Amino acid sequence: MKKLTISLFVAAIAFTLSAAQAEEKTYEGEMSCAKCNLKTAETCEDTLKVGETLYLLEEGGDRRTSEHVCSGSAKAKVTGKVEERDGKKFLVVSKLVVE
Repeated sequence: MKKLTISLFVAAIAFTLSAAQAEEKTYEGEMSCAKCNLKTAETCEDTLKVGETLYLLEEGGDRRTSEHVCSGSAKAKVTGKVEERDGKKFLVVSKLVVE
């Protein structure tokens, strides 16, 4: 029982450390709406295309940011942490500048 407790404790610490290593970075690319411009979603959601990678933007738990671009696209600089969920890349926004 003691070995199991120690093993679980070590695993919990390792998981916490790996989650903490996700660092904020700044990405520059084309911001557009997944529904209105890209036709890949049923609701308006902001995306950022950097090279060949498409990130779904998430700001304050919402996929429609404070600088929402509905039709067309705009150059943007986004600072945040990348998370992968359900095979999709999410960029959790801490700073967003649309040019």
